[in-house]
Amino acid sequence: MPRDAFDLRDRHDDPDDRDLFDDPDADALSDDEDEDGDGSDDRDEDPDDVAALDEEFPLGDGVADTQAEVFCPYCGEPNEVALDPGGGGFQEYVEDCQVCCQPWRVFVSYQEDGSASVGVEPADGS
Repeated sequence: MPRDAFDLRDRHDDPDDRDLFDDPDADALSDDEDEDGDGSDDRDEDPDDVAALDEEFPLGDGVADTQAEVFCPYCGEPNEVALDPGGGGFQEYVEDCQVCCQPWRVFVSYQEDGSASVGVEPADGS
């Protein structure tokens, strides 16, 4: 069988070909990246950003809705939509019906407990 240029099955045969991801200690943080010793990368942590996130999303049980069932305003068929809890407390976007392909506006509002209220309306405003 001819060897394909993209065949990587034996790329680790030569120890000099190993990359950073092969190093089991590659994930270890240096002392300047982990200032508080908790194992987290502190370089990008702005206290103002953290405070704003805590205010908008207070700590709870870590459970937030990530999907919901809605009914298409055109054909009436049920559709499951994916939700993004990290997208903010209130979200608005356009999504197409999985059955009739008509576009709708989706409105998502997260409550403090992580539950989401989801509504849809025709994208053309009718």
